[in-house]
Amino acid sequence: MSTPDAWFNNLPKITRTYMTLCFATTCMTQFGLLSPKTIYLDFDLVFFHFNFWRLVTSFLFVGKFSFNFLVCLLILYVVAISWMIYYESSHAIILNRGQYGSVLENDPFVAGGGPSADFAFMLLFGGSVLSIIGFILGYPFLGVPLIFMILYVWSRKHTEQIVSFWGFKFKALYFPWAMIGFTLLTGGDPIPELAGVFAGHVYYFLLEILPNTKNINLLQTPQFLYVSRIHLVHDAIVMISILRRVNFFPSDNNRPVTGAAAPRQAAAATGPSRYNWGGGRTLGRD
Repeated sequence: MSTPDAWFNNLPKITRTYMTLCFATTCMTQFGLLSPKTIYLDFDLVFFHFNFWRLVTSFLFVGKFSFNFLVCLLILYVVAISWMIYYESSHAIILNRGQYGSVLENDPFVAGGGPSADFAFMLLFGGSVLSIIGFILGYPFLGVPLIFMILYVWSRKHTEQIVSFWGFKFKALYFPWAMIGFTLLTGGDPIPELAGVFAGHVYYFLLEILPNTKNINLLQTPQFLYVSRIHLVHDAIVMISILRRVNFFPSDNNRPVTGAAAPRQAAAATGPSRYNWGGGRTLGRD
């Protein structure tokens, strides 16, 4: 079996990055290295105090250490085992958020930009919808809704797949609703999860149902999300060469000199000259 490092590196880059950021954010807030007050979503702080990072960080926080966090740790452990099993068998896949996200990234609904680009576009679209919902309902953190959006889109993509959850087996189509029911039974708030389901259904409707029934295509992956690496490298090289020519950071030799040192620099710029011995005195005179 592959090592944990090999498994982690084999995850699709977007899923791997999002999982890492969520885990790091949870740990940092728990140990007091990061205050939730600095990352929650507040549109007054975003637009009037230019805290634009809150539009992103609000999706990275899924709660401090609690029973739900222990479940996340269990999910991470299950992912380490089931990720390799997924390629050998497609039956009775155990719930793990990371796996569903990575599977969806490799095989998403087609939006014209390739797997990872379409997955990134889905996250951007869902994040925009959830930000509006968060503004209306006053939810400061949107990590759980975004995860449920991914889960809902995955369930619509793999409707007939059999899922096992706490010993119960059912089709993936009903999986999000089973999770919401579990939240109700444990006394949790199902509204964030329902918000994620709503955002996922809006994405699914605009990308799958509307084009197939009305022949109307409203969603397409923007070009900047699937530009090739070759173009990115080329543009980076061109930009570096331009910055070098502009010379934003001149060396000491190129900086203008003022004051007493200015005449010496001007003389040096004209080229080499004979040494100046001074006025002196004529020999043989008193």
